[in-house]
Amino acid sequence: MVRKGQRVNATFDTRSEAEEWAVRAEAAILAGQKPAQISPISGRQTVADIIARYSREVSPAKDGVRWEEIRAKALCRMPVFNVPPPSFGPSDLASWRDGRLRTVSASTVNRDLNFISAVINHAIKEWCAPFAANPVHLIQRPKNPRARKRRVSVIERAAIADALGWDRKSTPVTKMQWVAAAFYLALETAMRKGEILSLRWSNINLEKQFAYLQKTKNGDERYVPLSSDAIALLRIIGVRADEDPVIHVASGTLDQFFRRARDIAGLPDLHFHDSRREATTVFSKKLSNVLELAAVTGHRSLNVLKDYYRPDPSDLAKKLG
Repeated sequence: MVRKGQRVNATFDTRSEAEEWAVRAEAAILAGQKPAQISPISGRQTVADIIARYSREVSPAKDGVRWEEIRAKALCRMPVFNVPPPSFGPSDLASWRDGRLRTVSASTVNRDLNFISAVINHAIKEWCAPFAANPVHLIQRPKNPRARKRRVSVIERAAIADALGWDRKSTPVTKMQWVAAAFYLALETAMRKGEILSLRWSNINLEKQFAYLQKTKNGDERYVPLSSDAIALLRIIGVRADEDPVIHVASGTLDQFFRRARDIAGLPDLHFHDSRREATTVFSKKLSNVLELAAVTGHRSLNVLKDYYRPDPSDLAKKLG
């Protein structure tokens, strides 16, 4: 649409929404507003509609697209979001928060709030959505539970390998054995599960002893130094063609087999991600300062890194003399 030499456009699901917006947009231009100030959000659209649009248009460009699509569908079914943006305030969100906390953990609620906040911020900045403010910034967030302290002993890692049928000496063949190899590689490198599963042989330089991660959880690239034990493990796994994956198993399959193995091994409280904490703590004894440790693990926040560093108090006492 063009009025007074100014062009504005927007896309809607129905003709009636488009016509309603066109009337509002024309009135806004005649009132002297600039195109950037005119919201491409129909007056009939709800917060749920905006969440669904974000899931369709923005989430696909993210690494966490699957999680965001699942979360968006769940939120869109909740009545609290079935209101127009101007009516969606902090009291509504606070009531939703309190109700959610009766069924899920504080960590889950905070992840939901992070997603809702990202949706609203994007809608305000890119779609000129008529939110009075971002209500996520105006409510108290629930306190996350204390960080996990779980480490992984040598006996426990061997028990997991046994439960998955891997002898730690031969190239994995079955999917269960590949899960065991992934766990061992995580213990030797402090890499996250997703980083390990995305790793290709072309990303590994055995001669210079590093693995290159083009994109990590925080969006940065990272070089992961490989210890002699890590290199020995990679040679057991078996070097292949450049674009072959290092670990031949899908994420969902890994989760399923690892949970089964920990139950068989009698370790129901063990998580795959505990390998990152164990590796970080072991590395801390070998490196001279925290900056080197952060460079190895890829942590950008020292506060987060602290959650992964779980030294034995007796080891620290020995250093004090």
